[in-house]
Amino acid sequence: MPNPFETSPSDNTPADGTTPARQPRAKMTPEATLGTALLAFAGANGLAGLFMLTFPRALWVSIGGADPLYERAYASTRLAGAMMVTLAVMALLVIRKPARQGTVVTLLCIEETMVAVAVFVNAAFDKVPTDGWFDWLIALGSVALAGFMWWARIVGRKALKEA
Repeated sequence: MPNPFETSPSDNTPADGTTPARQPRAKMTPEATLGTALLAFAGANGLAGLFMLTFPRALWVSIGGADPLYERAYASTRLAGAMMVTLAVMALLVIRKPARQGTVVTLLCIEETMVAVAVFVNAAFDKVPTDGWFDWLIALGSVALAGFMWWARIVGRKALKEA
């Protein structure tokens, strides 16, 4: 009776029954690393920005758990949402053509770092009307994204300098 856990030999298996050496995994290029960080930046800022631009009350009150007493105050975040969507589009444009865009990427890194500091201070020290899990989710996600952006900026220096 054949063993049900055995797989059929692949086309790459030598006839003598030995298994071939494992192929080394290709490393991520600096362009791919930078592109991944910028795509994460564009996704996070684009999604949050679209929510803030179109449905700020749903984001802060329904999802964030803010007191409905403050419901109308969150409509003022539409401006920040519009800016976040613009930054997301800018990051997507840099992914398309990263050559000589070092200044733009550095500004995006600085922006994400300032956002990370601001939301961390909100979560740790301020009494904001949203739920604690929501504040800490945004804070820790922003800190992680800022770190990833700076690391990708350092790794992707060569891609940003090439003409």
